Amino acid sequence: MITQTKTIKLTKLSPREEVLEMGSVCDMSGHCCKFGGGFVIKEDIERLAKHFNMTEKEFEDKYLDEYISFNTKHHRLKSNKDGKPYGPCIFLGEDNLCTIHEIKPLHCKVGSCCHTDGGQLSIWFALNHFVNPKDPESIRQWAIYLKTHPTIPGGELHELVPDEEELERILNYEELKQNKKDIKTKK
Repeated sequence: MITQTKTIKLTKLSPREEVLEMGSVCDMSGHCCKFGGGFVIKEDIERLAKHFNMTEKEFEDKYLDEYISFNTKHHRLKSNKDGKPYGPCIFLGEDNLCTIHEIKPLHCKVGSCCHTDGGQLSIWFALNHFVNPKDPESIRQWAIYLKTHPTIPGGELHELVPDEEELERILNYEELKQNKKDIKTKK
């Protein structure tokens, strides 16, 4: 299992302001945006919908696709490539510049592909917005991710689920086995 990146600057608990400062490096090449849109959290939806003078539902329908990672449902900006789930972000202009750069989603602000610590920024975002320590399936999926990917301090399994017995039950699917027994007993 891979554990930590070589140059640690961020932790799961790093303040958002610090992460935004690190992620503010953007060469405006459009490189990040050529391969898909960023993830959009609730506060982004509210802000962007207001900017476009739309309801949140209208904004979601027009510009977002549902996406699930680490057993957490969220949204991602649509591709502008014939309705396919890949390709340039819907907000990438003809000039390869982001048309919503000044109000872009948090993930786009911190997921900078031109920053030397872009990987750490992405891990911070995942740990704070996708991985749910209270959801056993989310933890199991994160455990699989950790087998081939680095993390930052606060992202190790024992840090997310400090109770060793609980973590073992989660990783061994014990709560699922118990739920199946409970369901059979009720029948």
